[in-house]
Amino acid sequence: MLGTYINLSILPSRVSNLEWEQIYDESLKLLNAFPFADIEEREIFGYKLQVYVKATEKKGPLQHWTVRGDINSKRYAESFRLYRDIIKYQSFRKEKMQKNDILFVEDREKIVDVFESKTQGYEYHLFVLAIAMLVESRLENVALVGGDIDYDQCIKAKQWADKFLSIPIELPVRVHFDKLLYRISRANNELEKIQFIEKWLIADQEEMFLVIFKYFPQESFLDWFLNKLRSYSSANQLGALKLLIYYLNLTNDLNNLLFFCCKHEKGPRFPSSEIIRAIAHTWICLPPEKFAYLEVFAKVSGHPQIMERQLGTIILDLQFAGREIKKFISPSKVAKILSEYLPDSTTINIETSLKQEIDKIEEQLIVFYNQIRYAIELSDKSFEDRKYLADEDAFLYYDGSTIVLTEEQEFILKALAFSIKTVLHQEKKGDFQQYLFGPSDNLKLILAAFVDEKYKMIITEQAWQWIAESDDPFLIRILLVKLIIDDATGLQNVKSQSDLRKAMFENQLLTKTIKDYMKDEAAMLQFEK
Repeated sequence: MLGTYINLSILPSRVSNLEWEQIYDESLKLLNAFPFADIEEREIFGYKLQVYVKATEKKGPLQHWTVRGDINSKRYAESFRLYRDIIKYQSFRKEKMQKNDILFVEDREKIVDVFESKTQGYEYHLFVLAIAMLVESRLENVALVGGDIDYDQCIKAKQWADKFLSIPIELPVRVHFDKLLYRISRANNELEKIQFIEKWLIADQEEMFLVIFKYFPQESFLDWFLNKLRSYSSANQLGALKLLIYYLNLTNDLNNLLFFCCKHEKGPRFPSSEIIRAIAHTWICLPPEKFAYLEVFAKVSGHPQIMERQLGTIILDLQFAGREIKKFISPSKVAKILSEYLPDSTTINIETSLKQEIDKIEEQLIVFYNQIRYAIELSDKSFEDRKYLADEDAFLYYDGSTIVLTEEQEFILKALAFSIKTVLHQEKKGDFQQYLFGPSDNLKLILAAFVDEKYKMIITEQAWQWIAESDDPFLIRILLVKLIIDDATGLQNVKSQSDLRKAMFENQLLTKTIKDYMKDEAAMLQFEK
Protein backbone atom coordinates (compact mmCIF):
# COMPACT_ATOMS: atom_id res chain seq x y z
CA MET A 1 0.00 0.00 0.00
CA LEU A 2 1.40 3.38 -1.01
CA GLY A 3 2.17 5.82 1.74
CA THR A 4 5.01 6.74 4.09
CA TYR A 5 4.82 4.75 7.31
CA ILE A 6 6.48 4.59 10.71
CA ASN A 7 6.02 1.34 12.60
CA LEU A 8 6.83 0.48 16.20
CA SER A 9 6.15 -3.00 17.60
CA ILE A 10 6.68 -4.20 21.15
CA LEU A 11 6.36 -7.34 23.24
CA PRO A 12 4.26 -5.84 26.07
CA SER A 13 4.37 -9.00 28.17
CA ARG A 14 8.10 -8.39 28.72
CA VAL A 15 7.79 -4.76 29.79
CA SER A 16 7.12 -3.68 33.36
CA ASN A 17 4.84 -0.75 34.04
CA LEU A 18 7.72 1.13 35.70
CA GLU A 19 9.95 0.70 32.62
CA TRP A 20 7.15 1.89 30.35
CA GLU A 21 6.28 4.91 32.49
CA GLN A 22 9.93 6.02 32.40
CA ILE A 23 9.95 5.75 28.60
CA TYR A 24 6.65 7.59 28.40
CA ASP A 25 8.02 10.43 30.56
CA GLU A 26 11.01 10.70 28.21
CA SER A 27 8.66 10.80 25.22
CA LEU A 28 6.95 13.84 26.76
CA LYS A 29 10.26 15.73 26.54
CA LEU A 30 10.33 15.07 22.79
CA LEU A 31 6.61 15.82 22.44
CA ASN A 32 7.14 19.25 23.99
CA ALA A 33 10.32 19.98 22.03
CA PHE A 34 8.57 20.04 18.63
CA PRO A 35 5.31 21.77 17.57
CA PHE A 36 3.38 18.53 17.04
CA ALA A 37 -0.30 19.03 16.22
CA ASP A 38 -3.41 17.34 17.56
CA ILE A 39 -7.15 17.94 17.02
CA GLU A 40 -9.29 19.41 19.78
CA GLU A 41 -12.72 20.98 19.97
CA ARG A 42 -12.92 24.75 20.28
CA GLU A 43 -15.84 27.16 20.36
CA ILE A 44 -15.53 29.44 17.33
CA PHE A 45 -18.10 32.25 17.03
CA GLY A 46 -20.63 30.11 18.89
CA TYR A 47 -19.87 26.90 16.99
CA LYS A 48 -18.00 23.93 18.40
CA LEU A 49 -15.41 23.15 15.74
CA GLN A 50 -12.55 20.68 15.41
CA VAL A 51 -9.28 22.61 15.12
CA TYR A 52 -5.58 21.81 14.98
CA VAL A 53 -3.73 22.79 18.15
CA LYS A 54 -0.30 22.09 19.62
CA ALA A 55 -0.27 18.51 20.88
CA THR A 56 -0.22 18.10 24.65
CA GLU A 57 -0.56 15.20 27.05
CA LYS A 58 -4.15 14.15 27.84
CA LYS A 59 -4.74 13.42 31.51
CA GLY A 60 -7.39 11.11 32.92
CA PRO A 61 -7.84 7.35 33.27
CA LEU A 62 -6.17 6.72 29.89
CA GLN A 63 -3.21 9.08 30.13
CA HIS A 64 -1.73 9.51 26.64
CA TRP A 65 -0.68 11.86 23.89
CA THR A 66 -1.63 11.97 20.19
CA VAL A 67 0.06 13.68 17.25
CA ARG A 68 -1.29 14.09 13.71
CA GLY A 69 1.12 16.55 12.07
CA ASP A 70 2.76 19.82 13.07
CA ILE A 71 1.62 23.38 13.54
CA ASN A 72 4.53 25.05 11.73
CA SER A 73 4.21 23.27 8.38
CA LYS A 74 0.41 22.97 8.66
CA ARG A 75 0.63 19.46 7.22
CA TYR A 76 -1.28 16.59 8.73
CA ALA A 77 -1.57 12.89 8.06
CA GLU A 78 -2.45 9.99 10.36
CA SER A 79 -2.42 9.74 14.15
CA PHE A 80 0.35 8.41 16.38
CA ARG A 81 -0.61 7.76 20.00
CA LEU A 82 1.29 6.63 23.07
CA TYR A 83 -0.35 5.50 26.34
CA ARG A 84 1.31 5.82 29.74
CA ASP A 85 0.05 2.48 31.08
CA ILE A 86 1.63 -0.66 29.57
CA ILE A 87 -1.54 -2.58 30.52
CA LYS A 88 -3.24 -0.79 27.61
CA TYR A 89 -0.94 -2.69 25.24
CA GLN A 90 -0.96 -5.92 27.20
CA SER A 91 -4.72 -6.08 26.77
CA PHE A 92 -4.76 -5.08 23.08
CA ARG A 93 -7.00 -7.31 21.03
CA LYS A 94 -5.28 -6.27 17.83
CA GLU A 95 -2.22 -8.46 18.01
CA LYS A 96 -0.14 -10.44 15.56
CA MET A 97 1.24 -13.92 15.98
CA GLN A 98 4.53 -14.54 14.20
CA LYS A 99 7.30 -17.13 14.12
CA ASN A 100 11.02 -16.54 13.97
CA ASP A 101 10.72 -12.79 14.29
CA ILE A 102 13.92 -11.06 15.39
CA LEU A 103 12.08 -9.82 18.48
CA PHE A 104 11.48 -13.32 19.73
CA VAL A 105 13.56 -15.80 21.66
CA GLU A 106 10.72 -18.30 21.82
CA ASP A 107 8.86 -19.52 18.75
CA ARG A 108 5.57 -17.78 19.46
CA GLU A 109 4.80 -14.59 21.31
CA LYS A 110 2.33 -11.75 21.16
CA ILE A 111 3.50 -8.63 19.37
CA VAL A 112 1.56 -5.37 19.49
CA ASP A 113 1.84 -2.44 17.10
CA VAL A 114 2.23 0.80 19.03
CA PHE A 115 2.68 2.85 15.85
CA GLU A 116 1.44 1.70 12.46
CA SER A 117 0.42 4.89 10.68
CA LYS A 118 1.35 7.13 7.77
CA THR A 119 3.21 10.41 8.09
CA GLN A 120 3.16 10.73 4.27
CA GLY A 121 6.70 12.06 4.61
CA TYR A 122 5.52 15.34 6.14
CA GLU A 123 7.72 17.36 8.48
CA TYR A 124 6.67 15.54 11.64
CA HIS A 125 7.98 12.23 10.21
CA LEU A 126 11.54 12.53 11.60
CA PHE A 127 10.28 13.61 15.01
CA VAL A 128 7.81 10.73 15.35
CA LEU A 129 10.67 8.48 14.24
CA ALA A 130 12.79 9.87 17.08
CA ILE A 131 10.12 8.85 19.61
CA ALA A 132 9.86 5.36 18.09
CA MET A 133 13.66 5.06 18.28
CA LEU A 134 13.54 6.11 21.94
CA VAL A 135 11.25 3.18 22.71
CA GLU A 136 13.44 0.65 20.87
CA SER A 137 16.59 2.03 22.53
CA ARG A 138 15.18 1.63 26.01
CA LEU A 139 13.66 -1.80 25.29
CA GLU A 140 16.40 -3.67 23.48
CA ASN A 141 15.16 -6.96 21.95
CA VAL A 142 11.62 -6.12 23.08
CA ALA A 143 10.78 -3.31 20.63
CA LEU A 144 11.36 -2.87 16.93
CA VAL A 145 11.17 0.20 14.67
CA GLY A 146 10.33 -0.14 10.98
CA GLY A 147 8.56 1.57 8.11
CA ASP A 148 9.61 3.90 5.32
CA ILE A 149 12.81 5.04 6.97
CA ASP A 150 16.52 4.91 6.17
CA TYR A 151 19.84 5.13 7.98
CA ASP A 152 20.31 8.87 7.39
CA GLN A 153 16.80 9.67 8.62
CA CYS A 154 17.61 7.80 11.83
CA ILE A 155 20.88 9.74 12.22
CA LYS A 156 18.95 13.03 11.93
CA ALA A 157 16.27 11.84 14.36
CA LYS A 158 18.92 10.74 16.88
CA GLN A 159 20.84 14.03 16.66
CA TRP A 160 17.65 15.95 17.40
CA ALA A 161 16.40 13.71 20.21
CA ASP A 162 19.75 13.51 22.01
CA LYS A 163 19.60 17.27 22.63
CA PHE A 164 16.57 16.79 24.91
CA LEU A 165 17.29 13.44 26.58
CA SER A 166 19.72 12.71 29.41
CA ILE A 167 20.68 9.34 27.86
CA PRO A 168 21.33 9.20 24.08
CA ILE A 169 19.21 6.91 21.94
CA GLU A 170 20.50 4.23 19.57
CA LEU A 171 19.89 3.65 15.88
CA PRO A 172 17.19 1.06 15.11
CA VAL A 173 18.54 -2.44 14.54
CA ARG A 174 16.80 -2.66 11.16
CA VAL A 175 18.92 0.11 9.60
CA HIS A 176 22.18 -1.13 11.11
CA PHE A 177 23.76 -4.11 9.32
CA ASP A 178 26.18 -5.14 12.09
CA LYS A 179 23.50 -5.05 14.80
CA LEU A 180 21.10 -6.97 12.61
CA LEU A 181 23.63 -9.65 11.73
CA TYR A 182 24.30 -10.13 15.45
CA ARG A 183 20.59 -10.87 15.95
CA ILE A 184 20.56 -13.90 13.63
CA SER A 185 19.66 -16.81 15.88
CA ARG A 186 19.26 -19.57 13.30
CA ALA A 187 21.27 -19.71 10.07
CA ASN A 188 22.75 -22.90 8.66
CA ASN A 189 24.75 -21.21 5.91
CA GLU A 190 25.69 -17.88 4.31
CA LEU A 191 22.71 -17.96 1.95
CA GLU A 192 20.31 -18.14 4.88
CA LYS A 193 22.08 -15.16 6.44
CA ILE A 194 21.61 -13.24 3.19
CA GLN A 195 17.91 -14.12 3.16
CA PHE A 196 17.63 -12.90 6.76
CA ILE A 197 19.30 -9.60 5.87
CA GLU A 198 17.03 -9.21 2.83
CA LYS A 199 13.98 -9.70 5.03
CA TRP A 200 14.90 -7.40 7.92
CA LEU A 201 17.41 -4.77 6.78
CA ILE A 202 15.73 -1.52 5.75
CA ALA A 203 17.64 -0.21 2.74
CA ASP A 204 16.81 0.68 -0.83
CA GLN A 205 17.45 -1.92 -3.53
CA GLU A 206 20.91 -0.75 -4.52
CA GLU A 207 22.04 -0.36 -0.90
CA MET A 208 20.87 -3.92 -0.23
CA PHE A 209 22.82 -5.12 -3.29
CA LEU A 210 25.95 -3.33 -2.05
CA VAL A 211 25.64 -4.79 1.47
CA ILE A 212 25.36 -8.36 0.14
CA PHE A 213 28.25 -7.81 -2.29
CA LYS A 214 30.49 -6.22 0.35
CA TYR A 215 29.81 -8.21 3.51
CA PHE A 216 29.36 -11.78 2.28
CA PRO A 217 31.81 -14.18 0.59
CA GLN A 218 31.88 -13.74 -3.20
CA GLU A 219 30.74 -17.31 -3.72
CA SER A 220 27.66 -16.68 -1.55
CA PHE A 221 26.99 -13.38 -3.30
CA LEU A 222 27.21 -15.07 -6.71
CA ASP A 223 24.82 -17.87 -5.71
CA TRP A 224 22.36 -15.25 -4.47
CA PHE A 225 22.82 -13.07 -7.57
CA LEU A 226 22.32 -15.93 -10.04
CA ASN A 227 19.28 -17.11 -8.12
CA LYS A 228 17.81 -13.60 -8.34
CA LEU A 229 18.46 -13.41 -12.10
CA ARG A 230 16.83 -16.81 -12.64
CA SER A 231 13.67 -15.57 -10.93
CA TYR A 232 13.00 -13.37 -13.97
CA SER A 233 11.67 -14.80 -17.20
CA SER A 234 13.21 -11.97 -19.21
CA ALA A 235 16.33 -9.84 -18.92
CA ASN A 236 14.15 -6.83 -19.74
CA GLN A 237 11.88 -7.12 -16.72
CA LEU A 238 12.36 -4.16 -14.42
CA GLY A 239 13.76 -6.22 -11.53
CA ALA A 240 16.31 -7.95 -13.77
CA LEU A 241 17.38 -4.64 -15.35
CA LYS A 242 17.99 -3.13 -11.93
CA LEU A 243 20.18 -6.09 -10.94
CA LEU A 244 22.28 -5.59 -14.08
CA ILE A 245 22.59 -1.86 -13.34
CA TYR A 246 23.61 -2.41 -9.71
CA TYR A 247 26.26 -4.96 -10.73
CA LEU A 248 27.71 -2.59 -13.33
CA ASN A 249 27.73 0.30 -10.85
CA LEU A 250 29.74 -1.79 -8.40
CA THR A 251 32.18 -3.46 -10.79
CA ASN A 252 31.99 -1.83 -14.23
CA ASP A 253 32.62 -5.42 -15.37
CA LEU A 254 30.44 -6.10 -18.40
CA ASN A 255 32.44 -9.24 -19.29
CA ASN A 256 31.58 -11.08 -16.09
CA LEU A 257 28.01 -9.83 -16.11
CA LEU A 258 27.44 -11.26 -19.59
CA PHE A 259 29.03 -14.52 -18.57
CA PHE A 260 26.64 -14.79 -15.61
CA CYS A 261 23.63 -13.89 -17.79
CA CYS A 262 24.46 -15.95 -20.88
CA LYS A 263 26.87 -18.81 -20.12
CA HIS A 264 27.10 -19.64 -16.40
CA GLU A 265 25.67 -23.10 -15.72
CA LYS A 266 23.58 -21.71 -12.80
CA GLY A 267 22.68 -18.52 -14.65
CA PRO A 268 19.44 -17.61 -16.45
CA ARG A 269 20.90 -18.13 -19.99
CA PHE A 270 18.97 -15.17 -21.38
CA PRO A 271 18.56 -15.29 -25.21
CA SER A 272 20.74 -13.07 -27.42
CA SER A 273 17.87 -10.88 -28.65
CA GLU A 274 16.90 -10.06 -25.06
CA ILE A 275 20.36 -9.43 -23.67
CA ILE A 276 21.28 -6.84 -26.33
CA ARG A 277 18.15 -4.85 -25.58
CA ALA A 278 18.64 -5.25 -21.79
CA ILE A 279 22.24 -3.98 -21.91
CA ALA A 280 21.07 -1.00 -23.96
CA HIS A 281 18.40 -0.28 -21.35
CA THR A 282 20.93 -0.27 -18.52
CA TRP A 283 22.15 2.92 -20.24
CA ILE A 284 25.75 1.75 -19.77
CA CYS A 285 26.58 3.01 -23.27
CA LEU A 286 24.45 6.17 -23.08
CA PRO A 287 26.54 9.33 -22.53
CA PRO A 288 25.71 10.64 -19.01
CA GLU A 289 25.05 14.18 -20.26
CA LYS A 290 22.04 12.85 -22.17
CA PHE A 291 20.15 12.15 -18.95
CA ALA A 292 21.86 14.44 -16.43
CA TYR A 293 18.64 16.43 -15.99
CA LEU A 294 17.01 13.38 -14.35
CA GLU A 295 19.20 14.01 -11.29
CA VAL A 296 16.46 16.35 -10.11
CA PHE A 297 14.40 13.22 -9.35
CA ALA A 298 17.14 11.43 -7.38
CA LYS A 299 16.30 10.28 -3.88
CA VAL A 300 17.56 12.62 -1.17
CA SER A 301 18.99 10.38 1.53
CA GLY A 302 17.68 11.21 4.96
CA HIS A 303 14.61 12.95 3.56
CA PRO A 304 11.35 11.01 3.92
CA GLN A 305 9.57 10.39 0.64
CA ILE A 306 6.18 11.97 0.16
CA MET A 307 3.56 9.89 -1.66
CA GLU A 308 3.81 11.97 -4.85
CA ARG A 309 7.51 11.13 -5.07
CA GLN A 310 6.77 7.45 -4.52
CA LEU A 311 4.29 7.50 -7.39
CA GLY A 312 6.72 9.46 -9.55
CA THR A 313 9.51 6.97 -8.85
CA ILE A 314 7.31 4.07 -9.96
CA ILE A 315 6.49 5.83 -13.21
CA LEU A 316 10.14 6.77 -13.84
CA ASP A 317 11.24 3.18 -13.17
CA LEU A 318 8.88 1.87 -15.82
CA GLN A 319 10.31 4.13 -18.52
CA PHE A 320 13.76 5.19 -17.33
CA ALA A 321 15.22 2.43 -15.14
CA GLY A 322 18.65 3.20 -16.59
CA ARG A 323 18.77 6.58 -14.87
CA GLU A 324 20.44 4.81 -11.90
CA ILE A 325 23.55 3.86 -13.93
CA LYS A 326 26.77 5.45 -12.70
CA LYS A 327 29.24 4.02 -15.23
CA PHE A 328 29.84 4.51 -18.95
CA ILE A 329 31.31 2.21 -21.61
CA SER A 330 31.41 3.33 -25.25
CA PRO A 331 28.85 1.68 -27.58
CA SER A 332 31.61 0.21 -29.78
CA LYS A 333 33.30 -1.43 -26.78
CA VAL A 334 29.95 -2.73 -25.49
CA ALA A 335 29.24 -4.21 -28.95
CA LYS A 336 32.64 -5.89 -29.05
CA ILE A 337 32.17 -7.45 -25.58
CA LEU A 338 28.64 -8.59 -26.49
CA SER A 339 29.90 -10.28 -29.65
CA GLU A 340 32.14 -12.54 -27.53
CA TYR A 341 29.14 -13.91 -25.65
CA LEU A 342 26.59 -14.01 -28.45
CA PRO A 343 28.08 -16.34 -31.09
CA ASP A 344 25.10 -16.06 -33.43
CA SER A 345 25.47 -12.28 -33.79
CA THR A 346 28.14 -10.22 -35.54
CA THR A 347 29.64 -7.11 -34.00
CA ILE A 348 28.07 -5.03 -36.78
CA ASN A 349 24.59 -6.42 -36.08
CA ILE A 350 25.03 -5.88 -32.37
CA GLU A 351 26.21 -2.29 -32.85
CA THR A 352 23.22 -1.61 -35.13
CA SER A 353 20.79 -3.10 -32.59
CA LEU A 354 22.38 -1.11 -29.77
CA LYS A 355 22.18 2.11 -31.76
CA GLN A 356 18.51 1.54 -32.53
CA GLU A 357 17.68 1.01 -28.86
CA ILE A 358 19.78 3.98 -27.71
CA ASP A 359 18.15 6.23 -30.33
CA LYS A 360 14.72 5.29 -28.98
CA ILE A 361 15.83 6.05 -25.42
CA GLU A 362 17.27 9.42 -26.44
CA GLU A 363 14.01 10.34 -28.19
CA GLN A 364 12.04 9.45 -25.05
CA LEU A 365 14.41 11.54 -22.94
CA ILE A 366 13.96 14.58 -25.20
CA VAL A 367 10.16 14.27 -25.12
CA PHE A 368 10.16 13.91 -21.33
CA TYR A 369 12.51 16.87 -20.89
CA ASN A 370 10.19 19.08 -22.93
CA GLN A 371 7.28 17.99 -20.73
CA ILE A 372 9.01 18.93 -17.48
CA ARG A 373 11.30 21.75 -18.67
CA TYR A 374 9.19 24.45 -17.01
CA ALA A 375 9.47 22.76 -13.59
CA ILE A 376 13.24 22.35 -13.98
CA GLU A 377 13.65 25.99 -14.99
CA LEU A 378 11.68 27.09 -11.91
CA SER A 379 13.84 24.88 -9.71
CA ASP A 380 16.96 26.45 -11.21
CA LYS A 381 15.58 29.93 -10.48
CA SER A 382 15.09 29.14 -6.80
CA PHE A 383 17.75 30.41 -4.42
CA GLU A 384 18.01 30.77 -0.65
CA ASP A 385 16.37 34.18 -0.76
CA ARG A 386 13.72 33.26 -3.37
CA LYS A 387 11.88 29.98 -3.73
CA TYR A 388 9.29 28.79 -6.22
CA LEU A 389 7.11 25.95 -4.97
CA ALA A 390 4.32 23.75 -6.31
CA ASP A 391 0.88 25.37 -6.09
CA GLU A 392 -0.13 23.68 -2.82
CA ASP A 393 3.03 24.82 -1.01
CA ALA A 394 3.34 28.15 -2.81
CA PHE A 395 -0.11 29.29 -1.70
CA LEU A 396 0.20 27.92 1.84
CA TYR A 397 3.64 29.40 2.55
CA TYR A 398 3.63 32.49 0.30
CA ASP A 399 5.24 35.39 2.15
CA GLY A 400 5.89 37.89 -0.63
CA SER A 401 9.67 37.75 -0.21
CA THR A 402 11.30 34.35 0.25
CA ILE A 403 8.40 32.26 -1.09
CA VAL A 404 7.23 33.89 -4.30
CA LEU A 405 4.59 33.06 -6.88
CA THR A 406 5.05 32.13 -10.51
CA GLU A 407 3.11 33.92 -13.25
CA GLU A 408 0.86 30.88 -13.52
CA GLN A 409 0.14 30.94 -9.78
CA GLU A 410 -0.59 34.66 -9.91
CA PHE A 411 -2.96 33.94 -12.81
CA ILE A 412 -4.83 31.38 -10.66
CA LEU A 413 -5.26 33.94 -7.88
CA LYS A 414 -6.36 36.68 -10.29
CA ALA A 415 -8.93 34.33 -11.83
CA LEU A 416 -10.24 33.57 -8.33
CA ALA A 417 -10.28 37.28 -7.49
CA PHE A 418 -12.36 37.98 -10.60
CA SER A 419 -14.81 35.17 -9.72
CA ILE A 420 -15.24 36.44 -6.16
CA LYS A 421 -15.64 40.04 -7.32
CA THR A 422 -18.28 38.97 -9.86
CA VAL A 423 -20.26 37.08 -7.20
CA LEU A 424 -20.09 40.03 -4.78
CA HIS A 425 -21.25 42.43 -7.49
CA GLN A 426 -24.16 40.16 -8.42
CA GLU A 427 -25.21 39.63 -4.81
CA LYS A 428 -25.35 43.31 -3.82
CA LYS A 429 -29.05 43.03 -4.65
CA GLY A 430 -29.32 39.24 -4.68
CA ASP A 431 -30.40 36.46 -2.33
CA PHE A 432 -27.13 36.51 -0.39
CA GLN A 433 -27.08 40.29 0.18
CA GLN A 434 -27.99 40.08 3.87
CA TYR A 435 -25.37 37.37 4.46
CA LEU A 436 -22.47 38.92 2.53
CA PHE A 437 -22.86 42.59 3.38
CA GLY A 438 -23.92 42.50 7.03
CA PRO A 439 -21.84 43.35 10.11
CA SER A 440 -18.40 41.79 10.44
CA ASP A 441 -19.41 39.63 13.43
CA ASN A 442 -22.29 38.17 11.45
CA LEU A 443 -19.96 37.39 8.54
CA LYS A 444 -17.61 35.52 10.87
CA LEU A 445 -20.46 33.52 12.37
CA ILE A 446 -21.74 32.55 8.90
CA LEU A 447 -18.19 31.61 7.89
CA ALA A 448 -17.85 29.29 10.90
CA ALA A 449 -21.25 27.74 10.10
CA PHE A 450 -20.25 27.13 6.47
CA VAL A 451 -16.92 25.59 7.50
CA ASP A 452 -18.66 23.27 9.96
CA GLU A 453 -21.85 22.28 8.16
CA LYS A 454 -20.78 22.25 4.51
CA TYR A 455 -17.08 21.37 4.59
CA LYS A 456 -16.15 19.87 7.96
CA MET A 457 -12.84 21.68 7.45
CA ILE A 458 -10.22 21.40 10.16
CA ILE A 459 -7.84 24.35 10.27
CA THR A 460 -5.44 25.62 12.89
CA GLU A 461 -6.28 27.63 15.96
CA GLN A 462 -3.99 30.36 14.57
CA ALA A 463 -6.12 30.62 11.41
CA TRP A 464 -9.29 31.20 13.43
CA GLN A 465 -7.38 33.67 15.58
CA TRP A 466 -6.49 35.99 12.69
CA ILE A 467 -10.05 35.76 11.40
CA ALA A 468 -11.42 36.64 14.86
CA GLU A 469 -9.02 39.58 15.22
CA SER A 470 -9.54 40.93 11.69
CA ASP A 471 -11.40 44.21 11.44
CA ASP A 472 -11.58 43.96 7.65
CA PRO A 473 -14.95 42.49 6.56
CA PHE A 474 -13.66 42.36 2.96
CA LEU A 475 -11.24 39.53 3.88
CA ILE A 476 -14.04 37.56 5.57
CA ARG A 477 -16.26 38.01 2.48
CA ILE A 478 -13.47 36.65 0.28
CA LEU A 479 -13.21 33.49 2.39
CA LEU A 480 -16.98 33.08 2.53
CA VAL A 481 -17.52 33.57 -1.20
CA LYS A 482 -14.76 31.05 -2.00
CA LEU A 483 -16.68 28.50 0.10
CA ILE A 484 -19.96 29.41 -1.62
CA ILE A 485 -18.45 29.12 -5.11
CA ASP A 486 -16.87 25.72 -4.41
CA ASP A 487 -20.08 24.42 -2.85
CA ALA A 488 -22.22 25.66 -5.77
CA THR A 489 -19.88 24.23 -8.43
CA GLY A 490 -19.12 20.89 -6.75
CA LEU A 491 -15.45 21.64 -6.11
CA GLN A 492 -15.40 20.66 -2.42
CA ASN A 493 -13.37 17.50 -3.04
CA VAL A 494 -11.14 18.73 -5.88
CA LYS A 495 -7.64 18.65 -4.36
CA SER A 496 -6.35 21.81 -6.04
CA GLN A 497 -9.34 23.74 -4.69
CA SER A 498 -9.23 22.24 -1.19
CA ASP A 499 -5.51 23.12 -1.08
CA LEU A 500 -6.31 26.69 -2.11
CA ARG A 501 -9.13 26.97 0.45
CA LYS A 502 -6.84 25.74 3.21
CA ALA A 503 -4.13 28.22 2.16
CA MET A 504 -6.58 31.14 2.16
CA PHE A 505 -7.56 30.38 5.77
CA GLU A 506 -4.08 29.58 7.03
CA ASN A 507 -2.19 32.32 5.16
CA GLN A 508 -3.71 35.75 5.75
CA LEU A 509 -1.28 37.33 3.28
CA LEU A 510 -2.65 35.15 0.48
CA THR A 511 -6.20 36.33 1.14
CA LYS A 512 -4.98 39.94 1.26
CA THR A 513 -3.24 39.38 -2.10
CA ILE A 514 -6.54 38.20 -3.61
CA LYS A 515 -8.16 41.34 -2.22
CA ASP A 516 -5.45 43.48 -3.88
CA TYR A 517 -6.06 41.76 -7.22
CA MET A 518 -9.79 42.48 -6.90
CA LYS A 519 -8.93 46.18 -6.63
CA ASP A 520 -6.51 46.01 -9.57
CA GLU A 521 -8.67 47.39 -12.40
CA ALA A 522 -6.22 46.36 -15.13
CA ALA A 523 -6.09 42.76 -13.90
CA MET A 524 -9.89 42.53 -13.56
CA LEU A 525 -10.44 44.09 -17.00
CA GLN A 526 -8.15 41.46 -18.50
CA PHE A 527 -10.45 38.70 -17.18
CA GLU A 528 -13.62 40.55 -18.08
CA LYS A 529 -12.47 40.67 -21.71
